[in-house]
Amino acid sequence: MKIDFLQRYSAAGAIFALLLTGQILGQAPGTGAISGVVYDQSDRVIGHAEVVATNEATFVSRTVVTTADGVFHVPLLLPGNYEVTVTAVGFAKHTVQSISVTVGETSSVSLTLTVEGANTSVRVASDAQMAETESSTLGRAVGPESMQALPLANRNYTQILGLSPGVGVALPDATALGRDSQNVTSNGAKTTWNNIQFNGIDANNLSQNSAENAGEEVGVAVPAPDAIQEFKVQTANYDASYGRGAGANVDVVSKSGTNSFHGSAWEFVRNNIFNANSFFSKLDGQPRPTLKQNEFGASAGGPIRKNRTFFFAEYQGIRDINGEGDEVTTALPQLTSDRSAATLGAQFCPAAQTNPAGYLTNAGGTQVACDGSKSSGQFTHGSWRAAGWPIYFCPARAV
Repeated sequence: MKIDFLQRYSAAGAIFALLLTGQILGQAPGTGAISGVVYDQSDRVIGHAEVVATNEATFVSRTVVTTADGVFHVPLLLPGNYEVTVTAVGFAKHTVQSISVTVGETSSVSLTLTVEGANTSVRVASDAQMAETESSTLGRAVGPESMQALPLANRNYTQILGLSPGVGVALPDATALGRDSQNVTSNGAKTTWNNIQFNGIDANNLSQNSAENAGEEVGVAVPAPDAIQEFKVQTANYDASYGRGAGANVDVVSKSGTNSFHGSAWEFVRNNIFNANSFFSKLDGQPRPTLKQNEFGASAGGPIRKNRTFFFAEYQGIRDINGEGDEVTTALPQLTSDRSAATLGAQFCPAAQTNPAGYLTNAGGTQVACDGSKSSGQFTHGSWRAAGWPIYFCPARAV
């Protein structure tokens, strides 16, 4: 009985250790990682070396120790540029700067230490783009430079999700003004199969991850491009942390505060005074249709307590005035299940009363009378008014 007790708890302890190890080496949405190998000048690995990864904007650091094979892995890092410092007994301190960490990716770096001398240290600036060698995931991060340089007609970052291979988006609507997300399809999958996360938090709309019913406010939240640090679209071979969605996995990370105060302000304007009148409106003597769109906002960030606590705030306001154009749309009355003469007469009588030509429809056909009886007007062939061919309305039964 005692042996069974020990075996049971030993097995539980082993499972817990495996889970803990998986958590340490795992990757979470909204973060990146740095991994690599530490060598000496003879290309032999250095074990038990201390590796410190420090965010160059916030000076927040994380420390790990290399394994016996000289391998280190620093997970769960917020996107940004990092400085990596390696120290080992008998070797000079080695520092590499400007290692870029992007969301959902692991930056790989190899470090070579030199033998320690009198007050020696090595500092290397590495601002080159590093290749993704730690994962087979298909996808690439898009930074703020691309979002600011590319034209966004509706100030909506989902408009440029289609830059990733295999991803298609609907034609952008310039009048949406960033309020509605685009319909995104990845490798032919449905729009509802996408998985969208904002700062590592589920940002999906469980009913529909698209903008097909944008008028009913169905879709996902769309932050202002000026509030986004970067986003990544993964289309295939993503790991278990992104494995719920069979379509595109979109990982969005917002900007954050740093040790220095920073901010921005913007306004984007569309106004009908900037536009020429259309040919037919001018021919009809009608003014330009009213179209006024203002999208404005500001952002600010900085330290609350340096190297520890930061803040970032962003506001965006939208004002939209879209007047009616010079086209008039008419709708016919809706028919009900009641097909009696009196009901049909009540439905179509108003059109007959306002028509100066008598009981003729706008299309030139004969209109029923208000009591539902057939009018005495004659059917007019080939008469065109607005909707097309002549239309003849009659009650359900002969009268």
